[in-house]
Amino acid sequence: MMRVATTLLSPEEMGRVSLVLTTIAFFAMFLINPVGMFINRRLHAWQAGGMAQYYFIRYVFYLLLSAFVAAFLLRLLYISGSINFGVSFSWLTFLLCGSLVFNTINQTAIPSLNLLGDSRHFMLLSVCTVAMSLSCATLLVIVLEPVAQYWVSGILLGQAILALVGARALFTKLRRVRAQVSASIQKRHLLVLFHFAWPVSIAAGLGWIQGQGYRYLIEGSLGFAELGLFVAGYGISAGMIAGFESVLTTYFQPRLYRGVSKSDPVRQAEAWQRYAATVIPSLILTVALVVVLAPELTRVLLGENFQSAVDYVLWGALAEAARVLMGVYSLIAYVFMRTRWLILPNLVGAFLAITLTALFIPGFGTAGVGMGLVLSGFTIVILMHIFLVKRVGGGPRVRPVLIAGGGGLALWTMTFGFRHLLHIPGWQGALGILVIAGTTYSGLQYLFLRKHLTNRVGE
Repeated sequence: MMRVATTLLSPEEMGRVSLVLTTIAFFAMFLINPVGMFINRRLHAWQAGGMAQYYFIRYVFYLLLSAFVAAFLLRLLYISGSINFGVSFSWLTFLLCGSLVFNTINQTAIPSLNLLGDSRHFMLLSVCTVAMSLSCATLLVIVLEPVAQYWVSGILLGQAILALVGARALFTKLRRVRAQVSASIQKRHLLVLFHFAWPVSIAAGLGWIQGQGYRYLIEGSLGFAELGLFVAGYGISAGMIAGFESVLTTYFQPRLYRGVSKSDPVRQAEAWQRYAATVIPSLILTVALVVVLAPELTRVLLGENFQSAVDYVLWGALAEAARVLMGVYSLIAYVFMRTRWLILPNLVGAFLAITLTALFIPGFGTAGVGMGLVLSGFTIVILMHIFLVKRVGGGPRVRPVLIAGGGGLALWTMTFGFRHLLHIPGWQGALGILVIAGTTYSGLQYLFLRKHLTNRVGE
């Protein structure tokens, strides 16, 4: 998708794409993410009681209400002049409301299948979502006009089609369990949701400031073209690490949520420790792969007008590593239903991200954005480790982390050697190094993960 986008769209339009998606992400994280996390946390209990289908239907009404609220707030932002990046209000409203409804249904229904043990349908529908979105976006841009609005509209169309398919598959699975009690939403249920969700909403909003607010700073200081180049390079790292994260969460998050579905603090702590011991060493190896293959990945995955974005792949890999680690530590708060633990670290991270980025841009240009994101991200990771790990009696063991670091160093040494031995220019050389390094990486990941690949949900 990145290769097609950077081939069909100019750097300026890629910058607008990033701002459209960032604007949508703000409302999604503030209004939708807290309720989605609550659903993940309670899904197994609802399914066991036969009430999940009832709650999912009510969730759709909440999405419609959220879309209405978001459209109203967006209008206020337009009137105040806070949003002005070359996309009309009507277009942005359509993309925003459509995404809040259909993308959320897609990203709720399909992952819920995996949480309930149906990993095959989850993987099939996830891949089909990406393929359909890419096909629709490419078609609209080629047939109509290569601008941000049509590219994002095509992505939304693909998400909407598979959202309906995923929702039907989920409801078919949920019908197999008859409700043990009469399902209803009572005041006490809303209070539990509220106490869980409001800290998550604040933390998610602060996370948006830290992870995406910088895009407005780049556009205001350096222009759309520099923003497009940065998000293209960053997007390589984000896409690969998100793919890694998706694979691991597909296998291991269902086991985590099943382990914490009952109110046993000891079992909840053990479930998180197993999850962290699985993800963190594998993440280190993945980040090493992205960093050492930055030139080859840029050559293969980006269009000719975006080849200078190679310098931003490194910053993206480190910043995304911090994001994944924050997600791992945040699960401690979700597991124990103490989401207020997330507010302080995210507040510090949001402040540092904007402050450091604004300070570094004048001296370092776009690279200063990467520096600010990495420093703020790992500051949050350190704070979360200090304040949250004690809640579960300690973090993952140091030895696997050090071994993963050694594996990353070996991967770098091998890739550096082949890069200077092959001397094959262009695509052929890049693909050759990618195949060699990727095969080695896959073997190392298997060695790290093989002892964790038992007792999965649904087996």
